[in-house]
Amino acid sequence: MVQLVQPTWRHAGLVGNFASRELKSRFKGSVLGWAWSLINPLATLAIYSLVFGFFLKFTPPVAGNGHLKNFTVYLFTALVLWNFFFAVVTGSMGALVGAGPLLRKIYFPPWTPIAGAAIAALAQTGIELGLLIVVFIALGNVSWTVVFVPILLALLAAFSLGLGYFLALFNAKLRDVNYIVQVGLNLLFYACPIIYPISNIQVVTKHHGWARIYYWNPLTQFVEANRDVLYDLRAPSLARMAYLIVVSLVVLFAGWTYFERGSRDVSEEL
Repeated sequence: MVQLVQPTWRHAGLVGNFASRELKSRFKGSVLGWAWSLINPLATLAIYSLVFGFFLKFTPPVAGNGHLKNFTVYLFTALVLWNFFFAVVTGSMGALVGAGPLLRKIYFPPWTPIAGAAIAALAQTGIELGLLIVVFIALGNVSWTVVFVPILLALLAAFSLGLGYFLALFNAKLRDVNYIVQVGLNLLFYACPIIYPISNIQVVTKHHGWARIYYWNPLTQFVEANRDVLYDLRAPSLARMAYLIVVSLVVLFAGWTYFERGSRDVSEEL
């Protein structure tokens, strides 16, 4: 892990420049500018709330304060983490390919644009999480467990970035990977308890033992942990936190190691 931290710190300025470049170009030429950073997730939230909360009528559990029972808030608590994961994974592939022309002209560590894209995604998620916490405060559903939020976000960043390193290198060598990942992420979205309570799956696992593999999905654990601390107002279990820490660090280290070994001649693929 020291091999990962040292080069990251050494090239922090370059990573910051890529992050700044990504943020500046994201809404360039847009009339509303950074307002889209809130409009986009809120529009998505409204659509899901209408379809799954009104038409399909998924009923959320009662929140930690004993009386809040709002599907939109329940959904947003999970969706904010999914948006971050999605942005880092897809952004990693796009960042490396986008840096190709520059990488062919001058040398710089190929992982830096990927890390920069992840930081840009983190900035967006910070806005969404800030809005979510303000909503919980306004609704009187907040407790000391909010201190777990930055820990969970850091672990999710490590997990997403490690996966992003893997996929970015695969995509540089075979551009079909990007399209395959897009399809896979669409399936993964519904394989996590984002738009429905996990209690719906618990009914299935009682009759089909193989379905218990659902719980080993790290994103399932991230979503449930975030709902624990923000919606249910309870600390995540030690087993859940231990699992997330181990999985996140292992995926980050494995992704970084694979990328470092395979990216030495990546400029020729871009």
